[in-house]
Amino acid sequence: MLYFLVFLVLGYILGSVSPGYFFGRVVKHIDIRNFGNGNTGASNTHRIVGPVYGIVTALFDLSKSSLAYYLSLSWVNSDLAILVGLAAVLGHIFPFYLRFRGGKGAASLDGLFLISLFFSNPAYSLLLLVGMMIYYCKFMKSIKLSFRHTLKLFALIFPLGLIWLPVNLITWPLGFLFGVALVFDLVRLLKPGLNQKYLEKQKFAKEKERSHFSGYTLFLFSALTITLFFPVEIAVMSLIFFILGDTFAPLSGEVSYLPKVKIIGEKTIAGSLVVFTISFFAGLFLYLLTPLSLSIVIVVLGALLTAVFDQLAFYIDDNLLVPISVATALILMGHFL
Repeated sequence: MLYFLVFLVLGYILGSVSPGYFFGRVVKHIDIRNFGNGNTGASNTHRIVGPVYGIVTALFDLSKSSLAYYLSLSWVNSDLAILVGLAAVLGHIFPFYLRFRGGKGAASLDGLFLISLFFSNPAYSLLLLVGMMIYYCKFMKSIKLSFRHTLKLFALIFPLGLIWLPVNLITWPLGFLFGVALVFDLVRLLKPGLNQKYLEKQKFAKEKERSHFSGYTLFLFSALTITLFFPVEIAVMSLIFFILGDTFAPLSGEVSYLPKVKIIGEKTIAGSLVVFTISFFAGLFLYLLTPLSLSIVIVVLGALLTAVFDQLAFYIDDNLLVPISVATALILMGHFL
């Protein structure tokens, strides 16, 4: 118990080291908490001090909680080490020498979750992930999801259901919902008045759907096709990667130190990095915490393919192109692995 308490204190002290604050003092001779978003994190450091300093801060913030966790493993068990890592996160958010005004802790939480996947009980890692999601949604006010993206998150029930339920319990609801969406699209496309009323509901509709099937119909078609004709592991991974990537890629604009260089159309490098990162973390969750027969190689390939095909979705709707293309490519590559 004594060692545990000592490492809690040491974890807090390590986490309280805020390079963004010191970069501000040394390079700009300012307290960066008085500028930008008012904290010492990587995003504000990038914006106020400079991109290189922002990247260094991001890497340090990402690693300090995982370092605190790893150093404590020789003295405390791997599950209690999570609390040591959380002490580092608290140190980042509430550094004692800065009157308890630090950063938001997102990068530190990400680093802690990643290392816990390899050493701790999967149940505790999952609990940590749930807590992270609640924290992000409750306290990070700058993160705003559109209604369509929020609605898409509910579609996770289908690929997650495939992990533990018989396939037909997933395909029947998917088939029913696809039929309803298809009939509605056909009716509204034939009736201009109804189509216009649909398009006026801007939370639900997009202007490009004026003369095309809706994203809902295309996604349900993709989900149904993949569920019926692909192995469960591939179906689950391709659908989850697409849903999470499509939902959170627009938030790349909130992270100032990510490059906003456009690659194809409106797609950016920042968006691709977000898609790859969130897909990779989701893949680690599937690999470590579910009974699916996956490998790290397939997880990395799936995350990379999701980011690549997301960039190519300019002529074909991403709801159709990305999940089906990723699933098909993984099957083809599987024959050579």
